Amino acid sequence: LAPFEEMSDEMRDFHIDVNIKGVWNTCQAVIPYMLEQGGGSIVIASSVTGDIVADAGEAAYAMTKAALVGLTKCLAVEYADRHIRVNCSQLGYARTPMVEKMAIESNPENPESAIQDIAVGVPMKRLADPLEVGELFAFLGSDEASYLTGSQIVIDGGSTLPETMSMGTN
Repeated sequence: LAPFEEMSDEMRDFHIDVNIKGVWNTCQAVIPYMLEQGGGSIVIASSVTGDIVADAGEAAYAMTKAALVGLTKCLAVEYADRHIRVNCSQLGYARTPMVEKMAIESNPENPESAIQDIAVGVPMKRLADPLEVGELFAFLGSDEASYLTGSQIVIDGGSTLPETMSMGTN
């Protein structure tokens, strides 16, 4: 996390290298094999950050995760008639090492309170377990998802649903 005006080229490039180039290079590496075998499934790990929501300090991350949605759609169209399906997950917050690191950056004195503050804003009142995210990936890669391509599947416990946290009947 860093304010936009303080984000170094190195920080920006790190996000581009991992989130865009990493996915790009992986797709370029596997698609020829998928074409050879008559098809396959790619599941890209995007995020709700960038395409749906954003927080201050996440400009590089948000930019690169939003780019993955565009890549998903383009590859889905390009390879659909060659039996390669391409979908992306759009994860909210899961209890991962990255989220724990962000919690430390956000509140070094009490990182657990930063995580609890996130959970309060999630209608399900918790962060995702990484296993739940893996189950989505397994489904999207399976034959049960054979008619899904170019889809953006949000897995966020409903955190992008509320218009506000202060209005409504609950």
